[in-house]
Order: sequence, then structure tokens, then C-alpha cells
Amino acid sequence: MSFQLGAEEWQEILDSAHNGVIAVNREGMIIVFNKAASELVGVLQDEAIGRRVDEVIPSTRLFEVMNCGNPENGQRMVIGERTVISNRSPIWRRGEIIGAVGVFQDISDYDALSLQLDVVKNANKDLDAVIESVDDGIVVADDQGYILRANQAYLRMAGIAHDEFVGKHVQELFKQGYLNRSVSQLVIERRSRVNLVDVRNGKELLMTGIPVFDEDGELLRVVTAVRDITELSSLKAKLAESEQVRNRYLNELELLRAKHPSHGIITQNPELQTKIETAFHVAKVDSTVLILGESGVGKELIAELIHRASRRGKGPFIKINCGAIPANLLESEFFGYEPGAFTGASKDGKPGLFELAQGGTLFLDEVGELPLDLQVKVLRALQGREIIRIGGKKSIALDVRYLAATNRDLEEMVRNKVFREDLYYRLNVVPIVVPPLRRRKEDIVPLTNEFMQRFNQRYGLQKWLSPQAIQALLTYDWPGNVRELENTMERLVVTSREDEITAAGLSEIAPAIAFASQHSIEEGDAFSLEGHLAREEKRLLREAYRKAGSTRKAAALLKISQSAMVKKMQKYGVKG
Repeated sequence: MSFQLGAEEWQEILDSAHNGVIAVNREGMIIVFNKAASELVGVLQDEAIGRRVDEVIPSTRLFEVMNCGNPENGQRMVIGERTVISNRSPIWRRGEIIGAVGVFQDISDYDALSLQLDVVKNANKDLDAVIESVDDGIVVADDQGYILRANQAYLRMAGIAHDEFVGKHVQELFKQGYLNRSVSQLVIERRSRVNLVDVRNGKELLMTGIPVFDEDGELLRVVTAVRDITELSSLKAKLAESEQVRNRYLNELELLRAKHPSHGIITQNPELQTKIETAFHVAKVDSTVLILGESGVGKELIAELIHRASRRGKGPFIKINCGAIPANLLESEFFGYEPGAFTGASKDGKPGLFELAQGGTLFLDEVGELPLDLQVKVLRALQGREIIRIGGKKSIALDVRYLAATNRDLEEMVRNKVFREDLYYRLNVVPIVVPPLRRRKEDIVPLTNEFMQRFNQRYGLQKWLSPQAIQALLTYDWPGNVRELENTMERLVVTSREDEITAAGLSEIAPAIAFASQHSIEEGDAFSLEGHLAREEKRLLREAYRKAGSTRKAAALLKISQSAMVKKMQKYGVKG
């Protein structure tokens, strides 16, 4: 079955191309002028179509290609202020040349980057020579705690190979035994200079960590200077005594984290990190945990973490969504039934979900949705640690750890007598309240990066967010929490036509987020000179184009180049 593409579909395909595409007929009139060509040349598509190509690009050789009939590939040329590589080919139809097509790739940024790279390489060589010439050890880490470089003096002091150390996170090095203490981590936490003494490879080392901040006051690097002070035994004794308790605590804490990693939970929020530590702590016992929080905050991840970190981690993890099972099936699904217990029952009977969790963990998700008549039976199972199948007479002992979660206010439900008080107190042994995403804004960027990477990999794409789009995400309150953020990231990745997802693109795909961001910006910019100037510039652009009717005439009114006019219209979203 054939499928014929129309003119609109062809135009959409051409506009999605990264490279500029220009096609002319035999008379040199432009018949194809895609979006990338418009941005490159600085002429709007509607203004270019139908004009002679040499009026738009004086240096074009499409006429020569049509006359000689030979393609020209890999030709370097300059369009305006941009350097491009052009491939030009004649268009044949039944043995006759009816036009020509040119494809342009902008390489200006590549040339500039190449020059910058040479400068950086030379600077790095000089820096390497300086760092390697000193006798003291030097270690450089980034603001996340990853080791960027270490000179040979330090590697000799610590007795460690370059590949075992550089590129690793300080926590990973700690767990592997290469570090006893991390100066870099302390500097990151305190954002101030740190001095301490540590033992590496049988040597006592005086380590001084210094934070390096950028122009905005954000931590950029941590530079640690290391000096061998093995001979200062008196200092060693004093420091060993004062740090003994702290070292033991850190070692035990890291051992606990190493044994029970919190896979799937991405957070930099101190409150949520405290909740995770609590989850780790209670995982060692079988106490019932009630996980509270709004929909989408990740309550199930906390439950899975507790299960994995417990002695039951290798047993089953059975999740029951109490709000998803029809009321008439709840009891049989929970407790199972004997053969012939009711009409339609399996002749072999069926174990319930409580039984299937034997030796593991049973997670009662959305426990607030349980009907009252079933709540008493669930309470009996939790208290007596045994159940009886429907139609059965013999009790079945349970070896199960119970977790529960809800986004509802159970205390209010108890007061309204729609949730049993005794069941509430049986579940609420250890409550863990998961904070909503709007109270942990620092998690939005790492979560966004994780979701973008996941969906890019799943769909074979390379999308990314502009700084303005990220700021919009940080401004939004996320009523649906992490689940809403994840769904939004997938929607942005699969529906955005450009690789870079800008604030303008965000307003088309997720208008609620863009609206919240714009509202916040307008309130915050009430007395901002920069904000007022931007709004005035946008107004002048819109008014000039309305009066002139074309970018060329509007540029003349504003006394700027046509290329600058087009770029500014695109920047502020002024429609031509």
C-alpha cells in the first residue's frame, strides 16, 4: 500500500532537519527554504520563497551547479557572519536539469571551539607542569565530590594508582578503603576551609581543603593540599584521641549504607535524607511502618527500600493496592479461598496475597481505601499473624512484615468513623512522612536529569532542557510531585520537535508550568531594570514589525541589521 506525502508533510520534514536546505528552480527562484536555512541566513521563510537565490545568498553557486550539471560537495563558504560547509547538487528530471539544491551546515561554533580548545590545552600543560613540580600533594574535586585530578606527589604519599583514584566519588573511595576521611566532602558540606590529619599508606598527612567559588558564589571546586607530617607523633596522638569516636560513627554509618543501598531514590534534600536514614534504621526490625505523603512523592520507593534493607530482602515483596481491587473481590484476594468455597471458585483453591508474602514483606498501598467491613479482618491478620482462607477451617500462621501507605489523613478518617481507630494505631507504629516535591526544590534538577537520560535512552533521542526551561520547572509547585515530574519529562522528550527544549517549547507542551513560571517572574521583576528593558525591547520589536510589515523594513526603523532583527524576534517569540 502506497502512502503519498503532501506539501505540508514535506515542509514539516524539512523544517525538522538540523542543516539548512535551499532548493531553486531552473530560473534560480527559491522553492524550498527550511527553518534552519531561515535561521542561518537571517531571512524569514515566507520572505525567501519566490525570490532569486542570489538576492538572498549572493555567494551561492547553485547557478554554476545547474549549468555544469556536476555536484559540489564539502565547499566552505561564509553566509553573513557564519561559516558553513555546503553540498550542492543539480536536480534531474527525465534527463534534464530542472533546478538545484544546497544543504548547509553551520561550522562557526566548531571553528571557535577548536581555537578555544588549543588555548585550553596549552593552559592545561602549563598547569600540569606547575602541579607536578611541587613536593606537596594536590587533589582537586568538583562540587559533587568527584576527584578530577591528583598529582604524582599525592599518589606516592597515599600509595594509590591514578586510575584507582581519579574520576571516583569520595564516598566510593571511602567504601573501597582508599580513604579514611574525605576533606573534599567536609569542604562541600561546610563551604569553608577545612584542616585535618589522616593516615594513608602508613603516613600521617596534613590535609588542607580549600573551597573555590564562581562569580555567583556557587561552589565550583575543592582543592586539597597534602603534606607528609609522619614525624609529628605528638600531633598524631592528640588527633587520634579526639577523632576516635567520630571515626567509629562514620565507619558504622558508611558500612550500613554499603550494605543497604537506597536504589531508586534520588534526593539532596536533608529532610528526605533523614526519612531514608529512618527507613534504614527500622528495616532491621519487623515493626509496622506507615508511610504518609501526597500522591506521587515516592512512598512505594520507601517501602521497597525498607524491604531490601531488611533481613527479608531476599523474600517476596507483595504490594496490594487497596483502592484498585473491586470490593467484592477484596477478601478472596487478601486471604485466598479453599476449593469450592463459592460459585466460580477454582477447584484447586487459591492462596491469598497475605500467604504469598510468607517470609517477605506485605505492602498495603492506599490503605485508606479499605472498606470498613474488611478493616477488621485485616486488623485480625496483623495482630494474630494468622489468617483463615474463605471456606476454610484451619488457620495459617504468617511470617510477614507489614508496611502501609496512604495519601489520606487517617486521623481525620478515624474522627469521621470511616477508618477503624484500632487498625490505625496498629499500622501507625513507625510513621514516615515523605515531603512533597515543592518542599525539596533541590531535588528537581537531579530528578529531571535522571528522567531525561532515561527517556532519551528509551526512545533513542538526545533532548535537553535550556536554563530558562529548568528555571520554569523549579518555579512550578508540582501538585503531582515526582510522578508528575516524570510524566512531564516523558511528554517533553517525545513531543518536542527540537533537541533543545526551551521555555517557549515548554509553554506549548506544558502550559501550566510555563504559566506558573511567568507569573513568578513577573512578580519578582516588578522592580528589575533588566526585566523592564527586556519587556520594552520586545514591545519595540513587535510594534516595528507591525508598522513595517517585513523584517528588513522593521530593522531599518530600529537601525539594526535584518539578521539581528530576526534573532531578536525569535528570542522574544515575536511572530512574523
